This record gives sequence, structure tokens and C-alpha cells, in this order.
Amino acid sequence: IEVLDHGFVRLDGAMASDLSVVNAARVSFARRKDEMDESDEGLIRFLMRDRHGTPFEHNAFRFHIRAPIFVAREWFRHRIGSFNEFSMRYARATDDFYVPAAEDVRSQVGKPGAYSFEPVGSDVAETTRETLRAVYAEAFAAYERLVELGVARELARAVMPVGAYTEFYWTVNARALM
Repeated sequence: IEVLDHGFVRLDGAMASDLSVVNAARVSFARRKDEMDESDEGLIRFLMRDRHGTPFEHNAFRFHIRAPIFVAREWFRHRIGSFNEFSMRYARATDDFYVPAAEDVRSQVGKPGAYSFEPVGSDVAETTRETLRAVYAEAFAAYERLVELGVARELARAVMPVGAYTEFYWTVNARALM
């Protein structure tokens, strides 16, 4: 699924089935099945409705994600899975940066935790977009100059803004995903 201007979320792999949920639930009764039937569909509905979540933890999904660094950092804060991220220590940075669509530039009104977003005028939106592009261009040029001078990428990356895109793999169980 394409997201934002240069990002995506892609299911890379899964170890998941309704049958694994059913068998995880039924192990309490020393029972295991090889095929689903109508009673198993009812069991899954019961587990969902009454929030018996542990049987869902035995299903796992691996996603490949590309997002701006500031989005990835918020994602990582929740720690409900395992992450491996692209490293600018080992590979050169790309020049893909997040520039919001004009309609996504907005103001924040209210106090933290209780604010809303309000639209801004088209002139403010375009000024914001132009400013971001200019800052990104200068930051990336500084990064390239440092690398060309022989500065280690792990230090040169310090000039990169959080609007730069990163990629990561995220593995999460079905309960945490829900």
C-alpha cells in the first residue's frame, strides 16, 4: 500500500492461520484439529468478542515499511514487535524526503493531548512546502559534501533531517497488531 509521497507498507511474510488460533485455544483441553469447521469459526468469534487474546499471539506478520524517520520513531516507541531498520552507518542516504501535500499542512490548536488540527491558507501551505524542500536540499548537499571529504557515514548522517525516508522490517503477532 503506498503511503504519503514516497512510502509504503508491504506484507512481507506471515505465519498465520485461523487453525493456529483454534489449536492454541483448544490446547487448554488437550485437543488439536487438522481442519477448521463451523464450531471453530464460532470459537474465533468468541475469542474476539470476549477479548481472549493469547491464542492470536501465535500468528505473526512481517511487514516491510518505508516512512519518514519522524513517523518511524513514533512507530518504534510502542515496542509491540521486532524492528530492523535501514542504517545510514552502512549505506548512503537517499534524497527522498517527506513533503506534505498542500491540504495536509495544518495548524495545531489547543494543548498537548487535547488539540485539533485546523487548515491553513494556501499561501502558508505553499511556503511550508517550499521551506521543507529548501532545508532538505541543503541538508542532503551537506551530507554528500561530508561523505565526499571522507567523513564516516555514521557521522555525516547527523545532518539528515527527520523528514528523510527510512525503511524497516516489523514483525508483530496478531494480538499486538490488533
